Amino acid sequence: MPYFLGLFAVPDGVCKMNRVLIFVVLQVFLTPLAAAESLKILLTNDDGYLSPGIQAMKAALIEAGHTVYLVAPSSNQSGSATSISSTGVRFSSLGKQVWRVEGRPADAVRLGIGHLLREAPPDLVISGINFGQNMGLDVMVSGTVGAAVTASQLGVPAIALSAEIDFAEAASGFASTLAVFPFAATYATRLIEQPELLAMPGVLVINFPKTLPFKGIKQARLAPSSLINNVYEEAEPGLWRSGYAGDTQDSEDTDRKILSTGYITVTHIWPSYAGTNALAPGSLDWLIRVSAADPDS
Repeated sequence: MPYFLGLFAVPDGVCKMNRVLIFVVLQVFLTPLAAAESLKILLTNDDGYLSPGIQAMKAALIEAGHTVYLVAPSSNQSGSATSISSTGVRFSSLGKQVWRVEGRPADAVRLGIGHLLREAPPDLVISGINFGQNMGLDVMVSGTVGAAVTASQLGVPAIALSAEIDFAEAASGFASTLAVFPFAATYATRLIEQPELLAMPGVLVINFPKTLPFKGIKQARLAPSSLINNVYEEAEPGLWRSGYAGDTQDSEDTDRKILSTGYITVTHIWPSYAGTNALAPGSLDWLIRVSAADPDS
């Protein structure tokens, strides 16, 4: 069952990581806002440095007194995951601690941590707020999540923020999502003021529903489904695109299902494939026997 993070009681049997996560997010709602210590934050995304989500996040962070270094792609890089530009990247300073990177989200994070802020590394990397939800299997291809994962791999705490879109609003520019951005940015600003966040290993993936007001917040597991289907159509001569799946059949405790009911979802992920779900030792003995066999025998 998902845990409603407005509850005080934590059920018996909840693992240590889940207890820490529950406590951190509980604090966002239960602790009065105090004069928080100013953080150095590297802000990035995969939608591009001018996107409304990242601009809303920047404004909220600056208003809260944090120091923001916006290092983000020059254009939309959705679907980049943790990929990098192997031939190198170009970047330009736009002043006021804003850098435009001719590359991918992971490039921006690596450039920011390894070069631009090398002498004074950031306390935290925030990726987003993305224009569209990043949930379930789609976190594997998300440039928003990929940027946060890259930061975590480099030893910097990170969170990935996304706001849901309603595909029916495409013609109108996704008005509901645009309205959500300021509220999502305010929530995220309160979240980072919790000291437990900076000590938490891994990455927090947070999705905001498209409807206001938010009903609350729940911890969720990744849904075993994707919004990206495998049906390709020729959008224009020579250009083929896949579409999006309709309603997915997900269980009640998954991020996709919970978001659809109007709750913010919070999911913890590890920045490595070497996670806790690896096969048990000995499970691949059959493969070892095959590979070790004499090909001439």
